[in-house]
Amino acid sequence: MNLQITNERFVLAMSVTGILLAVAAPTIAEDVRVIRDPWGVPHVFAESNHGVGYGYGWAIGEDRLEEALSAMWTATGRRTEIDGEKAIEIDRTFRLMRIAEFIEEGWDEYPPAVRAIGEGYADGINAYMAAHPDEVPSWAEPVQPSWGFAVGRLVNFWPTLGNVNGERRGLAPSLATLDFGMSDEHWNPIGSNGWAVAADRTAGGSAFIAADPHMPWKHEFRLYEVHLKSDEIDFAGAGFIGSPLPVFGRTPHVGWTWTANRPDHGDVYRLELNPGNPEQYRFGDGWRDFESRAITYELPDGSSVDETIRWSVHGPVTRHDPTEGMAVAYWISAYGLVDPPVQFYEMVTARDLGELEAAMSRMQFASFNMVAADSKGDVFYVNGGRVPRRPEGLNARKPLDGSDPDLVWKEMIPWAELPGVRRPSIGWVQNCNNDPSTTTGTDLDPVPSEYPAGTVKRSNKKDTARAWYLRQLLAAEEELDEERAKEILVDGTMIPHGPMRERLEAAWKSHGDSYPDRDRIQRDVAAMLEWDGSPDINSPVPTLFLLWLYLYSDQAMVSVDFLTRPLDTIDDDDAFRMFDSLRDARKRIGKLLPFGSDLPWGLAHVIRKGGRSYSVETGMYPAISLMNANADLRGSDISKMQCTIGSAYVALHEMSDPPRSWTLTPIGQTDRRDRPYLRKTTEQFARRELKPLPLTLEQLAEYDTTETILTTGR
Repeated sequence: MNLQITNERFVLAMSVTGILLAVAAPTIAEDVRVIRDPWGVPHVFAESNHGVGYGYGWAIGEDRLEEALSAMWTATGRRTEIDGEKAIEIDRTFRLMRIAEFIEEGWDEYPPAVRAIGEGYADGINAYMAAHPDEVPSWAEPVQPSWGFAVGRLVNFWPTLGNVNGERRGLAPSLATLDFGMSDEHWNPIGSNGWAVAADRTAGGSAFIAADPHMPWKHEFRLYEVHLKSDEIDFAGAGFIGSPLPVFGRTPHVGWTWTANRPDHGDVYRLELNPGNPEQYRFGDGWRDFESRAITYELPDGSSVDETIRWSVHGPVTRHDPTEGMAVAYWISAYGLVDPPVQFYEMVTARDLGELEAAMSRMQFASFNMVAADSKGDVFYVNGGRVPRRPEGLNARKPLDGSDPDLVWKEMIPWAELPGVRRPSIGWVQNCNNDPSTTTGTDLDPVPSEYPAGTVKRSNKKDTARAWYLRQLLAAEEELDEERAKEILVDGTMIPHGPMRERLEAAWKSHGDSYPDRDRIQRDVAAMLEWDGSPDINSPVPTLFLLWLYLYSDQAMVSVDFLTRPLDTIDDDDAFRMFDSLRDARKRIGKLLPFGSDLPWGLAHVIRKGGRSYSVETGMYPAISLMNANADLRGSDISKMQCTIGSAYVALHEMSDPPRSWTLTPIGQTDRRDRPYLRKTTEQFARRELKPLPLTLEQLAEYDTTETILTTGR
């Protein structure tokens, strides 16, 4: 091991851009080791939780200081201080949600071990800012311990708000929706993959847990990889930038991942205002006062905007209109929760799946499927969600009567009743945003008619192409080994290729001779039938296939029903539509290129990082692959095309002793060009080449590392 050591000891108060950053004087000083592996992942070793939090805060400052601070300003409803008036609606939303406020209210009741992580993280960031004043944004100030945990809460609100915004439209078109920054550019989730294989189905006798969350590669949902080891915790994984604990990852005993789901975890209420006093709303047999608060949005130029925000017994009031005599309130299952940091700490200290489920039983997360495995060899999948027990027959997908006390939810469906597949005899589970009833494709899966009401979104589409494909791969493996597990995790096959090839071949045989433009597409049909579905960056066929599939299916996400249609359903209309779409896809490519009509996949499908472009060997929607990277190919300027969303943290964890893990991120640890690891993981991501994640000092000793020794001064 080539070990480079530097020392950073900061225990004095320093002035940064006119702001006094008080770095605590030493009381119980502790040395913290921050060892960076060749890919820039900080491995933080300290005796105390405060120490590992401090080291993590310092490391995030080195790599993504402004992003961490920006996320905290979002979570605390202060983005106007950065972006001005255009951020008022986003700030209003998160002040209404009281994300940071509820964390602060519960702070003194948190166990000391939990508080220590948040305090250490804040101290580490503040110390880094004090030591590097030239890197501190002009709008920044010392961060508070609760702010990092507030960032971790953001992910609970975005999906829920999206659901209730849809229900709000049922009141009146003019009410539109609440703006919380969930634009296509800001956050556009397209799915995730998670799977686990039990020990008795693996060659090595240890369970595997695989994570592949599909998320944006920017804004508050960017992920950062870290390993934290104190006397109390040992957790490695990826977390949201600005949050003091990773959310995807593993301990020596348990590992888990999340995928998005859509439980009914939010409701919209129409409130009748008191004609004589618009600060009251009808509730039961009388009128009830709104809880209200005057707030101020500070702007970058020193000016400010004042307004009043309100809450009802149901939750935040998102519209208050005395002229119409009505108001709108949201009930959101993530609102009002105080204990998410406590639940998460219990998760990272769980010793097996039983203790992990006990932690999850606190019900402090609004949604998300969980897939998990432990060192005892067990696995499970649960369709998670904090869903109320609503009256039987109630249509909660429409706005509810805010005056009815019986429609204020008091009881949540407990974790044990949520649909799932726990410790199945088949030895594996998966979820790729599919319905619980299609987890394994066997009678071990839960039956939709038995789901507790509201826990699963009602839909005729209970499967996804990724889940359909992954089930086939996992079912074929009776003794899964490391290499095959890696291959499945990073599989880049364009999943629709197989069934679409069969359909095109059948259509060409039965209807090709009668197609008027046969000569124009004959070469492309032959290429499609010869192609194996791999995302070959040197071949133009994947590009053509993607555009053809998009035009033919008219679906951004091709459904399993579409892919598995019987071949005997092909008629003249369907065949000619296939052929016309292939002809038009060729025209579309011709408009992109001034030098011909063959566009290699590696030219269209790229990641741009640190001034360089990398051709990415995966599929993208609608020609999706398990591991994927997604770009918008609808434009006409090929130089601006780039992947910005998709597989955000690809990880395979073997629950062995000693533990072993392999991971990838598309954007790496930093955007700073003075860091030697700037592009390292991006290069490997583009090739679908997993890197090792060292989990012990012995494993770290196998690599060239650098080490910084910090003194906490606490």
